[in-house]
Amino acid sequence: MRKGFTAGLIILGILLLSSTNLYAQFSISGEFRMRGEYRDGYMSLRDSSKIPYVDILGRARLIFDYKTEKITTRFSLYDAFVFGQNYYSSDTISKNTVNIFEAWFQYNFTKSFGLKVGRMEVSYDDERIFGLSNWSMWGATHDIVIAQYEQKSRGYWGNFGLAANNIAPASAYMNSYNMRNNYKYLGFFYGNFKLFDNKLTITYTEVLDAFQKNNITSTKIKTTYDTLFIRNEHDSIIGTTVLPNVTKTTSTEEFPNTLYARTTFGATVGLNLAKWSFFVNGFYQYGKIRDSRNLTAYFYTLWAAFQPVKQFKIQAGWEQLSGNNYADTSALKTKVTGFSTLYGTSHRAYGYMDLFNSMVKDNASPGLNDLYARATVYFNEKMSLEATYRWFSIPYGYLGVTPTKKGQLPYTAVNKSLGSEIDLMYVYKPAPNLEINAAYCFFLPTSTMETLNKVAVGTSKFAQYAYIMVTYKPNFFSTEKKQ
Repeated sequence: MRKGFTAGLIILGILLLSSTNLYAQFSISGEFRMRGEYRDGYMSLRDSSKIPYVDILGRARLIFDYKTEKITTRFSLYDAFVFGQNYYSSDTISKNTVNIFEAWFQYNFTKSFGLKVGRMEVSYDDERIFGLSNWSMWGATHDIVIAQYEQKSRGYWGNFGLAANNIAPASAYMNSYNMRNNYKYLGFFYGNFKLFDNKLTITYTEVLDAFQKNNITSTKIKTTYDTLFIRNEHDSIIGTTVLPNVTKTTSTEEFPNTLYARTTFGATVGLNLAKWSFFVNGFYQYGKIRDSRNLTAYFYTLWAAFQPVKQFKIQAGWEQLSGNNYADTSALKTKVTGFSTLYGTSHRAYGYMDLFNSMVKDNASPGLNDLYARATVYFNEKMSLEATYRWFSIPYGYLGVTPTKKGQLPYTAVNKSLGSEIDLMYVYKPAPNLEINAAYCFFLPTSTMETLNKVAVGTSKFAQYAYIMVTYKPNFFSTEKKQ
């Protein structure tokens, strides 16, 4: 199979190289990434029952790009893995991680309008709503159709995307779509305006995503009684006894034609001056979540950056994701107020320890406030050092809990502060397309953070995380002539 695949790639290369289209460009590139990590509080606080450990993650990508005046296409394979997940000496791979990462085709009808179809990365602005999720070895791609419009002379471009997901193979009639973390339908519009020689950028995003109603699983218990006759040595009945026979039957009700949709819309404004940069955005979210409750939520960010010299930059910002007030139990029965960042990138936005990645995508979350300051020193074009301080809190002084006894409230009062995180990151680029990235991070939690992580108050251990990552992106072949 591997020989056939290799032969196919060679034939593809020969066909592309023999093309008579003088405007055609073909390239083969790749990416190798390895990251060694020390996890001791990464993603979740720990107590004495959990042990920190070291792991190594890997990713390899092979990318084929082809472009003509009218057509652009990309096909890429990737292998994302954890060291040791397969036997070191075996002809059988127990966990095959090789997959198609991107496979899309774009046709430009005019210089201003084109259509892009297939599996592709979708990323806009600061990646809060749509992002690459590049920190993850698996990344993120969407099976989608995107219409693209651009007016370069007017400084405007926009995208309109549509997706309709089903399980495979597709049936003749509607069936259930049970991929819980994936949307059934998606539609979005994105517009980007640049003004005053690109110093001012204004964007608008609107997203509609629909999910199938959650399945309902029920269990019925049926008890029947068997009569047992008791006999003596002469086989005469001398008595009876009744034995209960309990059977359980589990059934799942699916709702393939019941959808709940939410709408997210908002805008961003970015201003870049000689030494100052400013950014602000705001989003509003409404509709219904998958359990049929109504949704009303908001999110906003604002930050300013100052770079007095080329070698030094400082930045400070604040952002808030609305959350749920768990003490208002009557309102929570019908409505949630937590904001979800949909399909955005979380790692670089909410601390490198990834303690809040899942929370910021959950409409039923308590919300999140993030006040931060960052300083970056650029020693030269190849080397930089970044230090970031973040203070996290929640909008309301309550967290939801699961009652363990009768009469217990489904929430508990807490301090709003979650704690502080400090991230130190070093980046070194010793050669073209080669980057070494290393970081050390630690988190100072409060009792509220311990409760949020289901750790008994006062029992959490010092939370820290460190990694060193090497990324190399070689260009194996290109028909494009160097200038």
